[in-house]
Amino acid sequence: MHGAKLIRDSFNDAVLNGRHATEGSSFIVGDEFGIMQASGDTWLEQRRFSLRTLRDFGFGKTSMEGMIMEEAHELCDWLKKQNGAPVVLKRRFSLAVVNSLWRIVTGERHEHDDKGLTDIMDNLERF
Repeated sequence: MHGAKLIRDSFNDAVLNGRHATEGSSFIVGDEFGIMQASGDTWLEQRRFSLRTLRDFGFGKTSMEGMIMEEAHELCDWLKKQNGAPVVLKRRFSLAVVNSLWRIVTGERHEHDDKGLTDIMDNLERF
């Protein structure tokens, strides 16, 4: 079995929904706080709340598709400019996700090389 069905089934399988606590994140948010650190019933509750709240801001609606596609196109354009050189995608994916969420909440979008956005990402990585 593979593909979208496997992914959907995996996300809905309680056995696979555990979260690994890291020393840094546990220090910051505690062991059972938020969608990133929680597991079990706490995680399910946080996930439901997050999805419900994001839906209120338009998450999952076709109007969001354009916003997400814009971030995806910027990411693809950046990858093309790398001319096949090895790249670290973690930061670029993070920028796209943060920018998408920022746009949902505030209606504003930043370029991926925006100094304010890159400063926030630098501070988060340092923290």
